Amino acid sequence: MAHVALIDVLDRDGHVRQTWVADHWPLRIGRALDNDLVLADPHVAAHHCEIDRAALGDERESGVVLTVGESKNGVHATTAHGKRHLQAGQQQAISRAGDAGLMAVELTVGLTRLRLRLPEFALAPELPFTAQPSVARRLAPIAVAAVVLLAALLFNTYLASDPDTFISSIGSMLATAGLATAVWCSAWALLSKTFTHQARFLWHVRVFLFAAIALFTVDALPDLASFVFSVPWPSDFAFIGTVAVATTALYFHLLAVEPARRRLLRWMASAGAVAAVLMLLATHVQRSDRLGDELYMSHLFPPSWRLAKPVASAPFIDGLAQLKPLLDKQAASRGGSDAGDTGGGDED
Repeated sequence: MAHVALIDVLDRDGHVRQTWVADHWPLRIGRALDNDLVLADPHVAAHHCEIDRAALGDERESGVVLTVGESKNGVHATTAHGKRHLQAGQQQAISRAGDAGLMAVELTVGLTRLRLRLPEFALAPELPFTAQPSVARRLAPIAVAAVVLLAALLFNTYLASDPDTFISSIGSMLATAGLATAVWCSAWALLSKTFTHQARFLWHVRVFLFAAIALFTVDALPDLASFVFSVPWPSDFAFIGTVAVATTALYFHLLAVEPARRRLLRWMASAGAVAAVLMLLATHVQRSDRLGDELYMSHLFPPSWRLAKPVASAPFIDGLAQLKPLLDKQAASRGGSDAGDTGGGDED
């Protein structure tokens, strides 16, 4: 017997969870047991909808018509002619005789995604197998990133510790870094396994390592640029690079959890970066009346690295004199507030 249609039940990522083959018209869908396709979805009515071949228009053209039954939620239909939300009692031709060669129709019934395939619909082209890289090629970027990150951590530990405590500091640093990497990547791998049935542990390790290297870079380069060119703004606004790296890493971690929602994840990462930068700017203004993060340059490099021309002492002192009115104004305002506080205490 020839099959008249095939209905795939899709999961949240668009993968086929169940397939039902129909050999007669009409096709009735709902929760009641007398339907052809019975769905265990509480948001689906007893007799939710019906799909049947029927005459269209002036009855000289035939096609497949979707009719919604007594449903509170209706049906979302995505066809070659666009998207439409059908309410109870409404009909729509989801396929016409001239639609040969088009792809399948998607229907959302309650919270269940269905894909209707008809004999006249075209099949998607066969996908070739993708060549899987060898284990060595997959581990090589991770190994290189781990070596670079380890070198950066060792150098940072060398600068921050005394010679007597250098060995113990290295041990503590390695233990902390290893534990943090294992916990962070394992948590993301568990999340990926929950939603996509694939742990993608090496993916998360790679994202973590490259993000850590990028964080070291955006932390060091702005300070170096401020020193070399004698301009404060790269160091003042270095936090923008940190936020950009953090949100980008979060995007790639989430990409392994929701691979089918790239566009949504990009928008979420961009919005999160903008919100974080605005919050940090507001915090800086509230704390120091400045948009920048640092009040003064706290990092010194070898003097031979400086490219900016040195400033003579006399012009430098003259430039400091311009700060006197501002400092006097701030001192006067603080003195007035202190006096007011003292007077309030005497009255008590």
